[in-house]
Amino acid sequence: ETAPPFSLPFLGFLLCTWLPFLSPPRLPLTCTAQHLLLVISSLTRSPCCRQGSADFSRCSGSFWAAYVCVAQGDLCVFAVSDTVGVVPMWLALGEGFILLSPYWPSEQVPLSNLSCNLHLAIGWRQASPRLMHQWSASGGLEASMPDHFFGLHGRKLELEMAEAKRGEEEMTLQLREALIQAVRRCVAGEEHVGLLFSGGLDSGLLAWLFTEELAPCRCSCYTVGFHMEDKKIKNKYAYPEDLSMAEAAATEMAMPWEAHVVDLKEAEALLLQCAPVIADLNSVKASVGMTMLAACQMAARDGVRVVLSGLGSEEAFAGYQRHARACDARDEATSRDRTLGLAQMWHRDLQRDFAVAALAKVEIRYPFLDSELLSIALNLPSSSSHREPSESPELCAADGGKGALRQVARSLKAPKRISERRKRAAQYGSRIYNALKILSNEAGKLQEDSRYHQANYVMSVPGASHSPVAILFTSGYHSIQVYCLLRSWRCEIACIIPPDEESAKARAAHFAQDVQVPLLEKSAPLGSKGYDMPALIDALKSARENFAVEVAACGHVCDLDLWGSFAAACDSASLRAYAPEWGSCPASQSSMRRIVHDGTVLQVRKFPDSALVGCTVASPQEADLLLDALRRKCGPEATDDTDAGLVDCDFVSSPFLPCGVRDVTGSSVAVATSLEEQENSFANWLG
Repeated sequence: ETAPPFSLPFLGFLLCTWLPFLSPPRLPLTCTAQHLLLVISSLTRSPCCRQGSADFSRCSGSFWAAYVCVAQGDLCVFAVSDTVGVVPMWLALGEGFILLSPYWPSEQVPLSNLSCNLHLAIGWRQASPRLMHQWSASGGLEASMPDHFFGLHGRKLELEMAEAKRGEEEMTLQLREALIQAVRRCVAGEEHVGLLFSGGLDSGLLAWLFTEELAPCRCSCYTVGFHMEDKKIKNKYAYPEDLSMAEAAATEMAMPWEAHVVDLKEAEALLLQCAPVIADLNSVKASVGMTMLAACQMAARDGVRVVLSGLGSEEAFAGYQRHARACDARDEATSRDRTLGLAQMWHRDLQRDFAVAALAKVEIRYPFLDSELLSIALNLPSSSSHREPSESPELCAADGGKGALRQVARSLKAPKRISERRKRAAQYGSRIYNALKILSNEAGKLQEDSRYHQANYVMSVPGASHSPVAILFTSGYHSIQVYCLLRSWRCEIACIIPPDEESAKARAAHFAQDVQVPLLEKSAPLGSKGYDMPALIDALKSARENFAVEVAACGHVCDLDLWGSFAAACDSASLRAYAPEWGSCPASQSSMRRIVHDGTVLQVRKFPDSALVGCTVASPQEADLLLDALRRKCGPEATDDTDAGLVDCDFVSSPFLPCGVRDVTGSSVAVATSLEEQENSFANWLG
């Protein structure tokens, strides 16, 4: 209605918030067009869009925006999305043009067929949601400084921890009101919405808000499960837990509920639909995507166009097992660990969800990813074990898994079956993962290959793909394990990024030569706290430009400084960050257990007790024996991961290393520890 506040000639403005190729764009309630126009106006007045990126962190809701203008006769494009990454942004560069799309380039993207006939200087890549991108015909592509994103990039959280430690009743009311407002923002303008419903805490609490008329529209619940009637299969493929739990919860709340049982033929069809649109496909992404697609298709048949999901609550309220170690390190570590998890959702979860929802022609919205709710949740205390007697244990993020959220459910008098149900991942609660296992087993029989498993099958589906990966080699055995994991997922390893320390760098070069992967010339030096950020960002950008990598992976297990600085550097370089070993086992277990269960053999090359150097570890039981020996030597809290710096190993053999099996002269850890115990017993007897 009024002229936009641009000092430059205005050519056009595109704002996409919901399936832009399928319906007119719509805006979340708290994200107005005027606000976005003002922010983009401020960008156009700042050189190279280096300023003003933090303005978008104040925009609540999900959005995808592009602004096109002419500056001094040069065509310019500014592109930005919400900082969580609910709406993905894919971009590709050509000679004198840029292509932008919220969709993974496949049959979903009208421009993808066109781009096949164009010369692309840089192929399609997913842009980091914490960066704004500016493209000009003469200057090419540049990115802003990253948004702080709840402290990921150096700025402290807006709420002080002291403010979060208020009385139980006041804090519960604040959290409850923030959740109610988040749901209302997600359903604004809708008369009827759907809910992906498992009967657990997250979806159950959202459903309860509708039964209490705290959300202003109708809601229908949808649940999917896989089941096979086969007496030979016993309990392994029993009736899906989600279906039985969801039915009981929906009945108790008198919520409209629909269920669908998927058979093996339909599961295969769902996989064939999902595979081409999910980036970096693996068995977990595939099984979750299959479950979500089936549920979204149910909602679409009912005429529903907006579906709510409980995704995000696990990260926001410390619901995963991997949060336990950070919780033991107190509040700041817990908050940072959760922020790091949230920061990876744009490529780990949200691109998948957006793509499969688009297949069903619906939009998924996430109340638990609301920025106002997150700013409160990330300041919650970590665990009641660290609270003063006067402080409430119920308002802690992690107690019992999502303790604060459970207290909100109790305060709303939600059914106990909802507030007390424990975490069950969608692919397991629905048993869709079992369907994938059966399909892969059948394919393996046809291949007559005993080592054929889910990763082989998933990557054999037409359209399945992985992006090139760079591995940050930190000299420890976890870096090599990450290589083995990525190879088992059928990923393409494009290059190895070496550490800066000379001996570790030589070891990285030797490993790169063994596996026949290029070694990046630039290295990653350590700083005073984590990595030297400018040097690491420079190395990551070099890997991106020289080897076309889109993903960078590291082997960090428990060091928040190292993993945090690596994740932040990947953000700045617009790469997706992977840490496959992060939180993979509780602190009470050996981190080697995952490595030596598939025929891999390790040889100890660093250990506080020299008597065990040279010994081999070939089974989970021997890994536990080595950890026991470490804790006898260094105390009960010692850990055997390479981040801790006490233990390191060489790979003697692995099915995913092409360098073959090396001769070993040392005895096994089981033999060595048994001899040590006998010597100690004899010494005690003499004493």
